[in-house]
Amino acid sequence: MNNRTFIDRMAEVLGADADEMQTQVSALVNLLVNQTKMGNTLTVKNLGVFEPKTKAARRMYNPTTKTFNAVPAKQTIGFKMSGTLKDKLNS
Repeated sequence: MNNRTFIDRMAEVLGADADEMQTQVSALVNLLVNQTKMGNTLTVKNLGVFEPKTKAARRMYNPTTKTFNAVPAKQTIGFKMSGTLKDKLNS
């Protein structure tokens, strides 16, 4: 399912305008990114937990040039499913 289809289905289910729904979904994503950027964990009931994670800096070997390159540390978002979601997916 792509973004447009997702937005249209959400608008249909909630009886809202698709443009309004796009604004709300964008606000949710921005909130998620901003909170994890600040180091906070975001818990969504019946969905799961979004938490900031840091990938350590490392060295990468490029087989084409036969050299090692430094890869800097990165911030990522980890996700852990809630038990409710796990049960629904596995039943």
